[in-house]
Amino acid sequence: MPKIIPSLAGAAVLAALFLAAVSWNRAQVFVPKSDGAMLVVYADGDCHSRMQRAAAVTQNPGTIIRSHDFENFPQGTVPHTTAPMDYLIAALGVIIRPLDAAGALISPLLGLATLLFLFFWSRALDLRPRWPMLILFAISPALTHAFALGRPDHQSLLVTLTTVALASNFAFVRTARSGWAWASGTAWGLALWVSWFEPLILLATQEIARSLVLRRAAWPSAWRHALVLTAGLALGAWALEGFRNPWPPKNIRALFPRWAELLGELQGATPEAMFTWTGWLLVPAPLLLAWNYYKSRDPLALAVLLLLVVVTALTGWQARWNAWQAAIFCLALPWILAPLRKNWLVWTLFLASLWPVAWAWDARIFPAPAERARQQERVLEAALLEQTAQFLATQPHGGVLAPWWISPALAQQSGQRMVAGTSHQSLPGSADSARFFLSDDDGIALGQLHLRKVRYVVTDDPGRVIATSAQLLGVPAPDNPLIVRLARGQDLPPFLEPVFANRFFRVYKVKDE
Repeated sequence: MPKIIPSLAGAAVLAALFLAAVSWNRAQVFVPKSDGAMLVVYADGDCHSRMQRAAAVTQNPGTIIRSHDFENFPQGTVPHTTAPMDYLIAALGVIIRPLDAAGALISPLLGLATLLFLFFWSRALDLRPRWPMLILFAISPALTHAFALGRPDHQSLLVTLTTVALASNFAFVRTARSGWAWASGTAWGLALWVSWFEPLILLATQEIARSLVLRRAAWPSAWRHALVLTAGLALGAWALEGFRNPWPPKNIRALFPRWAELLGELQGATPEAMFTWTGWLLVPAPLLLAWNYYKSRDPLALAVLLLLVVVTALTGWQARWNAWQAAIFCLALPWILAPLRKNWLVWTLFLASLWPVAWAWDARIFPAPAERARQQERVLEAALLEQTAQFLATQPHGGVLAPWWISPALAQQSGQRMVAGTSHQSLPGSADSARFFLSDDDGIALGQLHLRKVRYVVTDDPGRVIATSAQLLGVPAPDNPLIVRLARGQDLPPFLEPVFANRFFRVYKVKDE
């Protein structure tokens, strides 16, 4: 009993550090309203789509949502999002009310569970040094973003499941205990249920690494059985969810490259950005891992080297991989630092390497005046957007045409169906919205409304609408686009009637013919 007390105290300190790190933005997420209620401001539009799904399964338990009718109206979409995250939020909503608060808290709780798993996993394997791994996992800007408050995105669940799967694989290699194989197989199967993209790539990389470092011993009986479990869970989930074609149709493929340019996570990450997620030890890590393997012949030193090289290359391709790069770097740290042997040298190099991480946290906690003003405007915009959605909720149902980045919030908060959306499946609707706002011909604009069966139009800042619409469509902006007239409320087309306005947004009703 006395030995467990320091361990539990250490876990409690780590948990407190992590929860403080993932809730650094709490003032921007939980915003008090004048009526005493709380406005929950989510990180992005995808979070609102997820919460709309979670609300649907809360109201109808057992539902598997295979299509969305609230985006790309009237055709709708077949999304790639799946049930596990929906039901996790719904289950947490039984304990935490309202459901929006449960959505805000789900990712921090998943991150906390992952950190505690790593704490006890590394203790069970007697990994040394283990504390640098745990500390960096708790404070890495990439991981604290993936698990951030107000971000009910399935990335957090994927990072949890893939981290558990990889760590359990390492434990099986070291101990040969079948329980670790079953844990890894289960985690991989669940991860593939959530998404076939990142988990499939990481699983393939893991198996290639196993074959290279373990050779004939790569697939013992217990591991083969675990892989069968993985395949069974993945195929069972596929049958339950229904087939989702991973290849988008032509009309989406034509728009996707320009749309991707608007999203930072689909652009490549620079080395400087990677250092803010992992620290400077990322540079000598391959040499230290190779040295560790040369000195100890520990197959895991080579396995984590291969995983780290692959995930770093993927992050250089698309920044969306940053959370996995940080997680795998954390898992690799005990093997990276082991050759240094001396505790004072380990801690000196580790702490010195965290300078870019500290710089990133300084920018988060003490933002520049322009960034602070942007954060304040974002909170105000969210409040005014909710006000706009409340108005739409009182109106008869009909299609709503609005800029794609505010469409999911309007859909969730108003119950109306939107032409645009933030998913790539809703790109046809987003493109039609962009064409409407850029139009300088009222007849063409009216045809666009009829094509999409639109009843209401919502405007946003014309500068932002013009820039993003022109980039999405790959066309120059006209001299007098319709969005400018709508945002000013002047020289309106005869088929639109103003029905609501606040500081940021205006709502127009399409007149009955």
